[in-house]
Amino acid sequence: MHDSRTVELPSKWADVDVRGLLAGSALAVGAGTPTDAGVSWLLPTQVERPIVMGGGIPDPATLPVQELQEALTRALESSPEETLRYGGVLGYEGLREALAERYSRLDGVKLTLDNFIIGNGSAGAIGNVCDAFLEPGDVVIVESPTFSGSIRTIRGHMAEVVSVAMDQDGVRLDLVAREIEKAGTAGKRVKFLYTVADFHNPTGTTMSLDRRKGLLELCAEHGVLLVEDAAYAEIYYEDEPPPSLYGLAAGQGILKVGTFSKPIATGLRVGWVQAREDFVAALSQVKFDMGSSPILLRALSDFVGSGKLDSHLEMMRPIYAAKCDALCQGLEDHCADMVSFVKPKGGFFLWLDCIGASATDVTRSAAELGLTFAPGALFYLNGKEDDTSHVRLALSTSDAELLREVGPRLRAAFERLPAAG
Repeated sequence: MHDSRTVELPSKWADVDVRGLLAGSALAVGAGTPTDAGVSWLLPTQVERPIVMGGGIPDPATLPVQELQEALTRALESSPEETLRYGGVLGYEGLREALAERYSRLDGVKLTLDNFIIGNGSAGAIGNVCDAFLEPGDVVIVESPTFSGSIRTIRGHMAEVVSVAMDQDGVRLDLVAREIEKAGTAGKRVKFLYTVADFHNPTGTTMSLDRRKGLLELCAEHGVLLVEDAAYAEIYYEDEPPPSLYGLAAGQGILKVGTFSKPIATGLRVGWVQAREDFVAALSQVKFDMGSSPILLRALSDFVGSGKLDSHLEMMRPIYAAKCDALCQGLEDHCADMVSFVKPKGGFFLWLDCIGASATDVTRSAAELGLTFAPGALFYLNGKEDDTSHVRLALSTSDAELLREVGPRLRAAFERLPAAG
């Protein structure tokens, strides 16, 4: 029987391949992986209580549920009309003022609300930067490895992405200089360099002060913008990292991206770009989403302005420090001959180099024993062509007791591999 709610159309659409309709940007990025979107990498496992180390998500026990609920209620009660209408592309002034006060203090640079634009998490903020500053064919330099989601965002703007290796002090300046020279010789422009300078995702590396100064000088000399992803900068275990690139440069030539996802909760989806006023004005010109949720921004303004963010971070830091200690000690006790790593001083990640075994094999064997994590190849431009030995362990969600079991389970995973026999 014909359904009167539908219209009979020629069957032409049934044979159409969607790829023939897609924009070049959609074709450029491909399908992606869960890791690109911050979702835990999870292979099938039959173990009843798996240790899931696939995504950098705050410990559920640290979520300030009551404080946020109270802040949301206050926002609704104090100004319901403003709270429940469009908020504008720049974002709620009260939150931008709170951010300006906070980062004037932390970065040592005088900031006002006009130095901030709010977006949909740091991912949305980076997308906003790409919308404003990238043209097809521009060159963008990224660290190798780096967060795969940011690579996809940049590629989705039809830029040419080139990667530069890191060492224990951060991105290598000699290789950055070489890529800038290569681009110039080819008649191309390096528009910006993207870096996670503090507690890097995925390696956990923190860029040294000397390397930061050298990078600033090199990029300034060649007119290359720096996009500083500071998602993990305040999640240090004991000592603060070196001054931000933004602070060292007094905000010149830097777009600093921040977020509440890692310090508070990923579900908030509130981030921002901190930049010179004219840069922020340019970012606002290409933002067409009518702004972020005013009720959330007002609640976060309350949370930040009242000092609750500072006290929340002070509570979180020793928790993650204990997690890292438990994880690293277990690996040292049980896997010293199978993996090598440098213990991070903050952030959510431990970067392991598998000795004598492929990362793919280790990842699958570990999953069968109830230990899941992301293979390192996901964080390189060319995947397995660039890296076959590393894996990334996210330490943030499991408790310290469970993290002590990682070493024994990982050893068992290695011993199940033919190469270990």
